[in-house]
Amino acid sequence: MKIENIFEKNFLTKKNILITGASKGIGREVAMALSAYGANVILLARNEEYLNKVYDKIVKTYKTSPMIVKCDLNEIDEDKAQEIANVLSENISCLDGLIHNAAILGKMSSIIDYDLNTWNKVMQTNLTSSYLLTKFLYPIMEPSINPRVIFTSSGVVKKGRAFWGAYAISKAAIKSMSEILQDELEPISSIKVFNFDPGATRTSMRAFAYPAEDPSSLKDVSSLTDYYLWMLSDFSNNTDKRYIEFNQV
Repeated sequence: MKIENIFEKNFLTKKNILITGASKGIGREVAMALSAYGANVILLARNEEYLNKVYDKIVKTYKTSPMIVKCDLNEIDEDKAQEIANVLSENISCLDGLIHNAAILGKMSSIIDYDLNTWNKVMQTNLTSSYLLTKFLYPIMEPSINPRVIFTSSGVVKKGRAFWGAYAISKAAIKSMSEILQDELEPISSIKVFNFDPGATRTSMRAFAYPAEDPSSLKDVSSLTDYYLWMLSDFSNNTDKRYIEFNQV
């Protein structure tokens, strides 16, 4: 189903939306797209240089008020998550959207040969950080009129695949966590929880996982932004779908 060109101009004005992994790839593209519709995006990533470039581009192009949160999700703990929540509370009235986009692949390896250090890093970055940010940012999402939590999924959640290791397991766990959150929050809260599978897309992670693949055969990250806009808009208010796949809205 085509969903482009259905959004009112500036429909995200004054909305505060945090995006992890916002310094490049899908996160950067989504940040730019949301800013184009008036959102004040909160850019979270570990690379300050890249974050500054995205920030400068947004400020130069759009009349919004972006923020930068420098954070290495591999190192986030409860104290750091609370610190982020405190900083946001001091600067914004509420958080309207939380987009969990950041992830690392780790390495392509059999489970038997997988090393514990890489396993822990992938689980921490992909899964535990999403849990911590959701837990500590939840209180400042409650005042929002139409809040959303969006997890970025992957086709590997449908069936375990050889050599995808900790990445596939972390994504399957994220899908389960999003479903638990949905079950727990939606009956008592205005927060809606979505899981979005972008499918095969031209990203650096995809290139690392499939080095022999022709990148020109893949869709560009810009083709994903309408899905995030749709999930953040009133158009998704009455949908029963919570696991959204590219080309299946």
